[in-house]
Amino acid sequence: HIAPTTYVPPTRIANDTFVIHQIQPALGQPLFVYLNSMVILGKEPMIVDTGTPANCEQWLKDVFSIVEPNDVRWIFLSHDDVDHTGNLDQAMAACPNAQLVCNWAMIERHTNCFDFPLDRCRWVMDGETLDIGDRTLHALRPPVFDSPTTRGLFDPTTGVYWAVDTFATPLPDPHLA
Repeated sequence: HIAPTTYVPPTRIANDTFVIHQIQPALGQPLFVYLNSMVILGKEPMIVDTGTPANCEQWLKDVFSIVEPNDVRWIFLSHDDVDHTGNLDQAMAACPNAQLVCNWAMIERHTNCFDFPLDRCRWVMDGETLDIGDRTLHALRPPVFDSPTTRGLFDPTTGVYWAVDTFATPLPDPHLA
């Protein structure tokens, strides 16, 4: 795994909502792609996607600078691509009170690389909702997606919509801007 060479600290984007950034070279330099995940605080904190294995150490530091691992109640996977599931083993181990919000297709597609803890899984399909204590989140497929397992996530409390890879566009080198 090649670790990212550009670091952007977590960004607060709404009340109780933070984006965890990872910037990776894409299609050869000087293009880069932002591979983000998110933390939603509140009564039952949630991690949305788990980053890539190339950024594991920094991803764990960033996430757990926002929320204590024992406080995390939910880990939501938007889909099963490695840039969204790369630190799933570490997140599940660090967060013993968390349930994994996924769907059966993700498990079926990922059985050769991750041992899903079925007793800790919560199935949420496109169009369904999940109550996380102080808000109800909506799983809504984004307008553009690259995996059949994709579900976006809408938080009507903050108005934040996790659109997954809808806007995953390679950008110029941040150092040249």
